[in-house]
Formats: sequence, structure tokens, C-alpha cells
Amino acid sequence: MPRITLAPLAAAAKLIFAFTARVRFEGAHATSGSLQRCCWRTGKTAAVVLACLALGIGTGYAKGKPPPVPPPTPPDVVNPPVPPPPPVTIPTVAADTHGFSVIGFLQSATVATTGCASLSQQGGTAVVNGLTITIPCNTIVQMPAASYTWADLLNPTTFPKPLTVPAAVGSPAAPAYPSTEFTIIGNIVAGQYIAGLIYISQQSLNSGQGYITRIDYPTGAIFVGGRAGGPDLVRLLINDPNGRFGRPQSPDARFSVDDENPTIKAETGYPMCVPRRNPTTTDDALCPQKNRPKVGVGMGCRNFGQAGVISPKGFELFPPVAGTTYCSSFVIKAPPGPASTPSLPPSSIATDTEPDARQQAPFEVGDHITYAGTLLLGDGQGPNGSDTISVHTISANVGIFTQPDTLPVYIAIGEFGVSADASETAPSGAPQEAQNRIFLEAMVTDVKSIVDIYLVDYDPVTGQETQRWITPSTMTGEAGAPGSNGHIIDGGITTQFTDATPGRARLRANKATPGILTSPTRSVRVVTRSLCDPANINTAMPVVSDPKVKVRCLERVPAANGLSSGQYLAPTFEFIFPENVVVGDPIVPNNLWTLGFLVNGEGPGTGPLSPTPW
Repeated sequence: MPRITLAPLAAAAKLIFAFTARVRFEGAHATSGSLQRCCWRTGKTAAVVLACLALGIGTGYAKGKPPPVPPPTPPDVVNPPVPPPPPVTIPTVAADTHGFSVIGFLQSATVATTGCASLSQQGGTAVVNGLTITIPCNTIVQMPAASYTWADLLNPTTFPKPLTVPAAVGSPAAPAYPSTEFTIIGNIVAGQYIAGLIYISQQSLNSGQGYITRIDYPTGAIFVGGRAGGPDLVRLLINDPNGRFGRPQSPDARFSVDDENPTIKAETGYPMCVPRRNPTTTDDALCPQKNRPKVGVGMGCRNFGQAGVISPKGFELFPPVAGTTYCSSFVIKAPPGPASTPSLPPSSIATDTEPDARQQAPFEVGDHITYAGTLLLGDGQGPNGSDTISVHTISANVGIFTQPDTLPVYIAIGEFGVSADASETAPSGAPQEAQNRIFLEAMVTDVKSIVDIYLVDYDPVTGQETQRWITPSTMTGEAGAPGSNGHIIDGGITTQFTDATPGRARLRANKATPGILTSPTRSVRVVTRSLCDPANINTAMPVVSDPKVKVRCLERVPAANGLSSGQYLAPTFEFIFPENVVVGDPIVPNNLWTLGFLVNGEGPGTGPLSPTPW
């Protein structure tokens, strides 16, 4: 062990003692800046330097020298003001008003010819499970991924297929629907059933799963079976009138895809597609084969570590199973150009031959998918004469992620529901369980991103759209991040990269901040802060690919054949209404009068419900 000598320390002590005497003599003009210069001029050993540092280098300024620039002050938390919802005048609700929720097949329906502002806004009646329900003027009906007025939904010129229970099986030329499920929520007002919310599907829980066994590119049909390479069991066609995810085709646009959001997707929310031509002969530029990398070829199955993302718990993508052709999970590099982060190393920016995050990814034989849609009864074009399923939703068990902190990024919303403000006492005087909560799950392709939830308000006169932020820290408990306003914007939801499902954003606010969920909206929007944050979401921003052009923030990164990236807009399929507390009390009403879009309308061509279901 080397011997330690104290001589240098003693010398340093003498030096510093002499200097401090000088400091006392020169008074305030002598500073540690002088001490620092003295130490570095005379100290020849590490011990001298350490002794100098121990006596306070950096605690003052040299005579005649300006003070150094202090380190920047960390930004403070300043949340932007949140625009209020359109005002809602709460009506006086009669005590003889009671809620109902009916689920069943449409036995018959009518469309009124008078009484509303226009033919398109006419209401009518619906008979479901033997109950005749009044459909008010201005009723909007929500389909799985589209919406229509009641009159437009039942217009036989536009949609010749009836939604009532069929009298006979269809044919290949005119397939029928075996059933159409109606969910109608409203109130019984003085003995009359009046609808407030209507949801339609062939069957809300109707879905299927399996492996893609074959793709018929000339028709766009996907065949599904029990294992890759096995026999075809089911024939699927994507109901896509505008050709967003493949060939344009639709037997009935009422049950189509949502072509503004990725309803045809990987589990992570990344949009997927069926090539419009056989990729073995001609690649589809909107659905390129390079977006499904092969195991061991080129970029291969690029994982989180290769993307520069280290999980705090050591989580990593599962390596490809031996014998598989295509990567089942991978991280796409950032696209070249303005959308990528300038600080990224070249190895994290895609070349022309590597997957492009600005385009969709094709389905491949062997992919496991979950699908939902409409059975075309009597179609007979499936395997062994079976009927085709016209699908509006497909989710593939493929983990496609995007390079963190870059655009575009993609989101998909799973289950969610929101309550309508309610008092603890019903109009009848009966106690009720008042709900004030929201739950939501979403997947995002950027595992490091922060996402926010917004209620989407519409001005009842102009129809102008406004995003109302509802995920500050009081709702999520999150610290937030620096925002476009130059301050920390707290809240948001960080994706659960430390959980078993990377990229999942989850909110369970069972006791919401008072007043934050006032007047829940027909639709909810989830947005990544890399696209827009609560300070700029309602403003104009430069387009990422052309900064000289300004559009509203939500539209600044179009991608994937016209889809909206960095966000997902979904209709609210579950409003949480009050419930009775005591069995035997009068049934409490559904407080539909707190939903501004029913009370006020949502702009030109809409209006308040009439008659009102309260």
C-alpha cells in the first residue's frame, strides 16, 4: 500500500492561511475567484487542489469581473386555461320521470315527415322487445364506427337493406342481416318512452379470432382458420368505402370502418392494411411490404434496446419464434426529414429500404387476428358456401412500435366510459348513487410518450370544435412535462413501459376532480403530447413536413394514407348514469339533461332533442 504524505496538505494549508489573511485585508473585494486563481497557479499536487476546493472555490466573484450567468431556473408548473363547455340550462325534471335501457332487435321503425327542422333531422318511432319508443328530432344514431341521423339511417334510397328482423334469408345478390341489435337509453316521461342515446350493431359482442390462412389480393378478402397454413374456415372483407385500409368496397356504409382512426390495426394501435395488388409482383406504396420486416433480414426485429430505450425493469420484446418468417414485434426507426428528432443517431433514422412509419403495415399469412363485423346472411362466398363477414374492426397480434419521441405516432382506444354529473337526490326525492368518474385504456406506439384525454365540445351555433382537457395531475397523479407554453404542464398519462404491456395508457379516476367532467361529450379524444399538448391543442401550428403552412395542431402530421396520427377520436359508448340506492324506491331517471350535445345540439344541421327525454 503506498504511503500517504501530509506534506503537500501542510503546504496548502500555509498557502491558504496566507491568502485568507489577504482576504481579510482586502475585505469584500477579495473573493474566491482570486483564491481559485492562486490555487491553480501554485498547487502542484492533487492534495493542494483538493485543499483549495475544500475552502470554498466558486462562492464569490473576482474584483472587476461580471458574475457568471446563473444556471437556468427550472420551469414552474403552469397549466393552460381549459375552455369551458357550452353552457347547459338544467331543466326542471318531473318526479314522474324514470330511466330505461332497452337492448334487442328492431321489430319495426318509422320516420316522421313533419315536426322537425329538416327531413334529415326527423325522428320517428322504434319497436324493440315489444316497446314502442319515441325517437326525437335531431337524434344521432351511433354505429360501430360511423354515425347517422335517424332519418338518414333508415332512408331506403341510400340504404336498401332493412335493419328490422328479416322475413327471409338473403341471397348472394342481396344478402340480409340475420339481426340488428339496438341499444336505446332514455327516460319514461309521463308514461311515454323517449330515446336519448341509440347505439346499433349486428351484435355488440359479436367477434371472432384465428390465423390468416390466405389473402386473395384481387378481391381483398382475408381467409381465417385455426392455424397458419391450415384450411380456410372464414372469409372476411373489410367494409371500407373510401379504401383507407385496402381496396375500396362496402356492402353497407352504415357498418363501415372508421376511416379517420386506425380501426384496422396492430394491437399497439399501428394501422394495418391489405395490399391492393399481389405484393409478389407489384408492391403497394400505401401498404408496402417493407413495413413487415423479416426475421434476420435487413433491420430485422429491432427491439427496444436497439432503439435506445431501456426499461427500468429490464423488459424487452420477445425474440422471434424459430421458423417464423415475419417479425411479430419490432420498433420502426424514425422517418427521415423534419418529423425525426435531430439528435437521433443515423442508425435510428430509416433508410429508403427500411420500414416507414408514415405508411401502414400489411397483414401477412400467419398473423393472428381478432375481428368484428356484420354477417352477410345468404352471401355464400366463403369456404364451403359459408357467408362472408363484412368487418369494421381488426386487431392483429403484432407489436409494431415507433421510435420514441418522434412523429408520427399512433394510438388506439380500448374500453372507456364517463359519468354524467348528478346530484345525490333524484327528481322524485329518492336517494341515488351519483357517479363522477371516468375509465379509459389506450395503446400508443411510442412507449415513452405522455397522452392526454380531451372531451370534444361543439359550439351549438357555429359547430366550432374545442378540445377540453381533463387529465391534469389532480386526475392522474402524474408530474407532466415541459409544454409549449414554456412551463411544466402537469398531469397526462405516461404509458406503462414498466408494466407487462408496454405502450398501454390507463386511467381509473373513480373520484374525479369536482366539475372536471361537467357535461360529458358525445366523443372523447386521446392525444400524445408529442403531437399537441393542452396549451396548443386548440391553436394553429406549422405542418411538420412544411413549417410554412399552418393548420390546427391536430392536423399537423397526416400519415398512413390520410389517417390522423398521434390521436384517436372515439364515440362514447358508455355513459355512466345514476343508480338507485334503496331497492323499492322509484326508479331514478338517466340524467340526459346534463349532456350538452343533447340539450343544445352540435352546430348547423343539428339541434336539441324534441321531444326531450326528461
